[in-house]
Amino acid sequence: MQLEKSAAFSDFLAFMEGRGILSPEAAKRARNAYGSTDHPADTVLIELGLTRETDLAGHMATFFGLPVAERIPDELETALIQKVGFGFLESNHVLPLALTDDRLTVGVADPFAHAAVDILGYQFEREPELRVFPRSAIAERIRQLKQASLEALEERPQEAGGEIDADDIERLRDFAREAPVIRFVSQMIQQAVDRGATDIHVEPAADHMRIRFRRDGLLSVAETAPRTMHAGVATRIKILSRLNIAERRLPQDGRMRIAVRGQEIDLRVSVLPSVHGETFVLRILDKTGVALSLDALGYDAPSIARFRTLAHIPNGIVLITGPTGSGKTTTLYSVLKERDPDSVKIFTVEDPVEYRLDGITQLQVDPAIDLTFARALRSVLRQDPDVILVGEIRDRETAQIAIQASLTGHLVFSTLHTNSAAGALTRLLDMGIDGYLIGATIRAVVAQRLVRRLCPQCGGAAVVQGGEPCGRCRGSGYAGRTVTYEIMEITPELGSMISRGASEEQLVEHARRSGVLSIEDHAAGLAASGITTREEVQRVLELRRA
Repeated sequence: MQLEKSAAFSDFLAFMEGRGILSPEAAKRARNAYGSTDHPADTVLIELGLTRETDLAGHMATFFGLPVAERIPDELETALIQKVGFGFLESNHVLPLALTDDRLTVGVADPFAHAAVDILGYQFEREPELRVFPRSAIAERIRQLKQASLEALEERPQEAGGEIDADDIERLRDFAREAPVIRFVSQMIQQAVDRGATDIHVEPAADHMRIRFRRDGLLSVAETAPRTMHAGVATRIKILSRLNIAERRLPQDGRMRIAVRGQEIDLRVSVLPSVHGETFVLRILDKTGVALSLDALGYDAPSIARFRTLAHIPNGIVLITGPTGSGKTTTLYSVLKERDPDSVKIFTVEDPVEYRLDGITQLQVDPAIDLTFARALRSVLRQDPDVILVGEIRDRETAQIAIQASLTGHLVFSTLHTNSAAGALTRLLDMGIDGYLIGATIRAVVAQRLVRRLCPQCGGAAVVQGGEPCGRCRGSGYAGRTVTYEIMEITPELGSMISRGASEEQLVEHARRSGVLSIEDHAAGLAASGITTREEVQRVLELRRA
């Protein structure tokens, strides 16, 4: 076959030479290059600079006695393209143009290469008829068709009852394996880690895809990409997270691990369908960037001493409260590190397990198989634990089991999504927990938030000498975050008030009289000492301006 190709190409060079298009020396160079490489015929002639690409297509058509085609038709049969597959078209630079009862018209860049054309003829059971086009024109049309196919795939799940079939799934896999998609996802994650981001948001819009990073609690746009990148990026993320790439109408949750500059980074992945396609949030769980110590979080020495005391009490419940992203889980992990895992049995029940801790047994809940917090907690209690961390108390059943565990000699740490320490106590009452049980088992409630620190390099000025934006804080004036908090220990008097059904306002008033420093006052102290600013405190705590 190779001899036949070489002979045919030699005849073509003689044809070009006879027409005065190539000199004898140029024809010899082309003949030698073609015989010593495996490059296509058109590539050899173009790379040697012997003719222009558009002219070459016409010369080849004339030599083979084919109609000279000026351009690829605007409308092509989608069914033909999908049946062949973009991978085959791209690797061979061929393009099915039309199918009739007795003939298949195929656009080619190299009419001397018969293997790909013969495969198409066999697949469609038709005699192929060639049309020669410049290689770049075929590549561009394949790219356009692929883009249109992506857009069609993006729209299909929004239709009533729309499903993705096996062919579509394979096409999605092909898109996700492409170098630009792989590079985009890898660079996106690497850039987020380099910037110290905690979350990556991948958000499709009507005509583009937006990438945003959350850093120090605030979101900012990192970059935008063409809308057609979304399907490939979405599939790539799903494959890495071991999610179902065919499911695009229901939320999904997963996890991935990826190497960034030689360091393994875990990411928690959440997928949610939206009107413009699936939106992704990737939570970066970088253990190297999180110091699991109360001192590193920003707790002062007296507060750390109180935490250490709470970490060693024999039984009871300690709650950390605050909104999502306020560092509750990190604080709980830091408290757990105050205990020696060799001398006590420590369990965690989480959704999901964010950081792996040595010497501690960690369990991840999975509602899909009915492994809820309550069910997992019941099972843990049969494992002879000393200390239990419950990721979150979400319902009455979980709260009741946690209280039962504390009454039977276990120390329980958990979180609640409330705005204040006193609010956690009334939240438990709202769940239906009896006040006397709350007063008897809760040992302390900690409310916390994270506020941005003033940049140590520019002092919050956001610029350095010469008026350039500060490289440390990227011109924001802030770098890193610290914790602001209040610690409400449940004294016998406070416990008695809870048992009697005191209101949240009454509990707060009693705590203040007892010397509990409010989170607002603590944050104001941080601003007064120059650690943060009044504006940042007001943003985080939503305080009214004085």
